[in-house]
Amino acid sequence: MISELMAMDDEVEKDDIHSNGDYENNHDENENENENEEEERQLYPHFTGLEYEALAAKKRKSLTNTNQQGPMKKMANTNSISFASMDEIMETLNYGGRRKSRKKPKVRGRRKGSKNKLSPEIAEMLGDATLHYAHGRYGEAISVLLEVIRLAPSLPDSFHTLGLVYQALGNTERAMTSYWFAAHLRPKDASLWELLFTWSIEQRNINRAMYCISKAISADPSDITVKFHRASLYVELGDFRRAAESYEEILQLCPENVEALKNGAKLYLQCGQNESSVSILENYLKAHPSEADFGVIDLLATTFMEINQHNKALEHIDHAHLVYYAGKELPLNLKIKTGICHIHLGNMKMAESLLSALQQESVSDHAKLITELADSYMMFEHFDSALKYYHMLEENAGVDNDGYLHLKIARCYVSLKKKAEAVIFFYNALRTLEDNVDTRLTLASLLLEDCKEDEAISLLSPPENTGSAFGKHNAWWLNKRIKLKLCHIYKAKGMIEDFVDTIMPLVHLSLEKRSKVCKAKKFLQKKATLKEENKAAARTSGADRHSDDSNDDSLKEAIRDEEHHRLIIDLCKALASLQRNWEALEIISLAQRLAGNTLPAEKEELLSLGAQISYSTKDPKYWLGCVRSMIQRHPHRLAAWNCYAKVISRLEKIYSVDAKFLHNMRAKHKDCVPPVIICGHQFTMACRHQDAAREYLEAYKQLPESPLINLCVGTALINLALGLRLQNKHQCLAQGLAFLYNNLLLGETSQEALYNIARAYHHVGLVSLAASYYEKALAICEKDYPIPKILNEDTDIVQDRKPGYCNLRREAAYNLHLIYRNSGAFDLARQVLKDHLHI
Repeated sequence: MISELMAMDDEVEKDDIHSNGDYENNHDENENENENEEEERQLYPHFTGLEYEALAAKKRKSLTNTNQQGPMKKMANTNSISFASMDEIMETLNYGGRRKSRKKPKVRGRRKGSKNKLSPEIAEMLGDATLHYAHGRYGEAISVLLEVIRLAPSLPDSFHTLGLVYQALGNTERAMTSYWFAAHLRPKDASLWELLFTWSIEQRNINRAMYCISKAISADPSDITVKFHRASLYVELGDFRRAAESYEEILQLCPENVEALKNGAKLYLQCGQNESSVSILENYLKAHPSEADFGVIDLLATTFMEINQHNKALEHIDHAHLVYYAGKELPLNLKIKTGICHIHLGNMKMAESLLSALQQESVSDHAKLITELADSYMMFEHFDSALKYYHMLEENAGVDNDGYLHLKIARCYVSLKKKAEAVIFFYNALRTLEDNVDTRLTLASLLLEDCKEDEAISLLSPPENTGSAFGKHNAWWLNKRIKLKLCHIYKAKGMIEDFVDTIMPLVHLSLEKRSKVCKAKKFLQKKATLKEENKAAARTSGADRHSDDSNDDSLKEAIRDEEHHRLIIDLCKALASLQRNWEALEIISLAQRLAGNTLPAEKEELLSLGAQISYSTKDPKYWLGCVRSMIQRHPHRLAAWNCYAKVISRLEKIYSVDAKFLHNMRAKHKDCVPPVIICGHQFTMACRHQDAAREYLEAYKQLPESPLINLCVGTALINLALGLRLQNKHQCLAQGLAFLYNNLLLGETSQEALYNIARAYHHVGLVSLAASYYEKALAICEKDYPIPKILNEDTDIVQDRKPGYCNLRREAAYNLHLIYRNSGAFDLARQVLKDHLHI
């Protein structure tokens, strides 16, 4: 029978949950009686028929005639009780469940003779159950009470007594179920609803608690304590508006309840209803023209200040001084608030005169107000005055210093340009606020300004005993800004290894983020494609669809995140300086693959860096992709082509991939000269001088005034003239020399051009002409010129050369001495070496 009763309770609970999912839809205090009845019928359909005592009596009579052979005798004897099944009880409870609408108007009062009377048998059974409960015979009491429930299901006393029995047994859940039935059968019993409310709160069943407290208020609308409970429940739920309205209801019943008044005003202020907060406070003061509660006076001033109406706060305090404190001194609370209002209104002298009487002894009693006073001075940049009161708080032992007080003092000193004092108080603040990242970063910046890099590193480095913080994901040393600050310090001090160790995890996180962004981009692209297909279908069908294209600005912003990109660049440069080229190239390759074609032009430093590092590796062909990608973006960028030529010059042979790449670039960009020249160089290295000459002449058509192209054409023709199968060798040689002389004219008779002509004559055996041009080259003293960089090549490495690296005097002198020596003029040869090579 107990399990069956609990099943009934579960069913009621299910109805409660389904019908009461949102407490805001239930039991407003202004609902009328009919709405409460309708709500009760919806929440608990098992009790809809209990109001019809006539139908219940008829049912009991039919059950008695059917199941009982004679008069019931001695029902107190538990051995003779025939227990009813739960189906029979539920059938009785649900009898007449469909309630017919009342078409007749209500008649006040009850009809004569309509009050139910207990039969002597039921009364005797209830008495026996009560005796069993009183003597501790709980089993017998439960048996009798369940039988009474079967015979008289609308009797609340049986459920109430059953709840007492279960409560005595310690079975709170079943006791609550019994009280639940008793409360619905006796809805005007507020004590039962309060008990159910308490148990619901203990079980954290907020919906049921709100239902019970609403029923308790309906049962006894004058009970202020219950209304306080409901207001507290609204506060716990975060519904400050309804909580404030509940406190306002209490005020209507008890206008002198100052606690409800202040709570309601604070809650109205908290939910943004400033006018309501001010209104109820002013109404109270109007009702008390001669004497009022100080808390209300103080709260109204605070309310005006919080809503930034300091002029009204001053008017209110002046009025309170005249009315409530006539001839007396204002309380210190109101004095301090008056000073704060004057500060916000710009009356600094008035504020100082009012606050001059503030003594150190009163700090502990008004610490919060003095803190607000100092904060106001700091807000309006009166840092000296703010420090005066902050130090007053600091010196008072009764004031709880949680670290923020020292932090405020430190910030004041920073604003006053007093770094030494600021550093001291920042350190004091960190003793309590060790996880405050902003404080650490600010202090580190101050230390760096004083060139205390080691101290800043110690401040930002993880503590030695980090094992105790294992699993602490929000530890300050794991913060990204802390690590970035450390990276900048390491980089500035040249601590490359520490820089790499610190920045590597941040770069990996950045790459993971980019990976997620790429996946998101693919999804958006797929979605956009599908949307375009839908639009096309809509246009075909004649339907007009509004465009709702989503903006992927956030995606582009994530891909172009300057901070993440800078991290990768700095890390790769550091790895390259440590000769960890493959790690750097791996990161560059991954970043390039993740970014795809979305990498903006202004951030192509990553690609150029990869091209530069690839040249330093032993296998540069694997990383030519960086250079190729750069060239595809900027086909006319000479620095990229120079880098490409420098990388492929280290290859043993020309691969088909590079040949195809050059062919495609030439076909796509016919006015682009660098790939043509590179092809000519490749043919020259392969001793295919005829093909090289053809390529150089093709470049000459576009840039005839280029000294380099004229030099290349001339050398190619001269090399071709020295071949065995060429018939018109002299013509080819003359043409080659003509291009070299043209190079001499374009180079304005430079030492390099003279040396090239001398070297050509020397190469074909015209040594007399060669000697004359070598002597002309020796007569010129060439100054040094900066060697062009390729992309992001380190300038220091490029310029780390001895003076005279552009002067060809040594080469010309050596070649001239060879000519003299081969012709037998050994004295002239030695003299040339002595004059120009100092040998």
